[in-house]
Amino acid sequence: MRRLLTFLLLMAVSAAGVPAVRMPVLKAYFDGGLSADMEYADGSMQLTDADGNVTELPARFRTRGATARSYMMKPSLNMKLRTGDYAAEADSSLLGMRSCSSWILDAMAIDRICMRNRVAFDIWNDFSHLPYKTSFQSRNGTEGRFVELYINDRYYGIYCLSDRINRKLLDLKKVLEESDGSFTVRGVLYKSGTNDIANQNEPCYSEDSAACVIEWHNAWELTYPEDFGSRQAWKPLQDAVLRGHSGEYVKKYFYLENLADYQLLVMALSIADNWGNKNRFLSVRNITKDIDAPDSTEANRRRFVMTPWDLDTSFGGHYDGAAYGGSYEEWPVSSIAKNSPYPIGPVSADPEYLAILKRRWTEGRKGAFSVAAVCSRLEGYRDLFLESGAWERMVGHFDAQPSRPQYVRDLAAEIGFIEEWYRNRFREMDAYFGIESDDDGIEVIGADDAKADDPIRRQGPAVFNLSGQRLKGPATGICVTEGKVFLNRTSR
Repeated sequence: MRRLLTFLLLMAVSAAGVPAVRMPVLKAYFDGGLSADMEYADGSMQLTDADGNVTELPARFRTRGATARSYMMKPSLNMKLRTGDYAAEADSSLLGMRSCSSWILDAMAIDRICMRNRVAFDIWNDFSHLPYKTSFQSRNGTEGRFVELYINDRYYGIYCLSDRINRKLLDLKKVLEESDGSFTVRGVLYKSGTNDIANQNEPCYSEDSAACVIEWHNAWELTYPEDFGSRQAWKPLQDAVLRGHSGEYVKKYFYLENLADYQLLVMALSIADNWGNKNRFLSVRNITKDIDAPDSTEANRRRFVMTPWDLDTSFGGHYDGAAYGGSYEEWPVSSIAKNSPYPIGPVSADPEYLAILKRRWTEGRKGAFSVAAVCSRLEGYRDLFLESGAWERMVGHFDAQPSRPQYVRDLAAEIGFIEEWYRNRFREMDAYFGIESDDDGIEVIGADDAKADDPIRRQGPAVFNLSGQRLKGPATGICVTEGKVFLNRTSR
């Protein structure tokens, strides 16, 4: 059904003489050459969007990521927008995303389809939200747009330009400067894992440090406020890791639905690199608040929130790109559930938590995690890469180079393999939660249940919108049913 819609759209724009799909182009300029240990270099960025609009801004660039630095033929970069004299940060909205100064240019050098991290975050953002309101619709993950990148006029292929997990996105309270010149830390953001400490066999901690090892190979970075490392800033995390290994503590200091959502993300997408003390953030909106306050709003500001990070080993992917062509990393759903790391471990057998976990999968399987929705996201980015010509340009470029990142030449075939992998994974998830579903991931229920619970089943075939989401009520606008696209101007 998606191929039919794509064909109709292509015919319409071709008839008008306008290119069907364009990918934005970002050009980064800075002095000096690229290197794995490159620090921030002054330069500028020039971004041309799909409509040809050009944005030029001063910026600084540096290489980023431990694994990414092993792929310098296609390096990932941090980009910080600056004022004209480079003296201060300068926020700007790029490609319709939120206005901020700090951005990531993700090379996706080990991901052979260059979209796993983005698709996984899109699913997460659709499925899970912060347990409080923010200026960004309670978003708890990155937002990103694909671009083709040039560095000092040399072509580097497809990248994902994304914002960052930071204080502003999560609405953490700023450091407060007191009247006596001292500072009070309020909001905190911790990132698991660090490359700043070589020996992680022994706990090490310095009050003014932006990184520490709390216990054996349990290292963290103080992402915010990184300039105010102190006992005050580190104590909430140390208390949780060292003294919080009970179900009562976790239920008091964490949001169970947030933990359940994170577990389901790892289970459904088999993200082996994100289970344990790696690739995640923990944040607290205001550590000065009293967790025992009678006002629940006050108490909730002292609770931890978990946020995922670096999801490029999702959908059966491997950390070095070794899994492809229908042969993927298999981490059974049951094994993930049995080996739950902190803070999920202490509540992994708790009846309240298990009920939330099942309820959230029951909700997610009909929406963000549905086979139709996931395949729609994969195919949407596939179509962007292929129809813009960006995939052909990138493959042609790197095929001619002596060293190459990981990629597949036949992107359409690889996406097909991954979709089949996800169909199987979806059935495995359903089986784990005791839900019977057919080969398309549609829940099999009795006639009486259908009449009681599902107005669409009761009225006829399933109806989907163009994002692949099954409609729960009367369908209007452009919809898809039984493989056919139709326009309905009135309610069904």
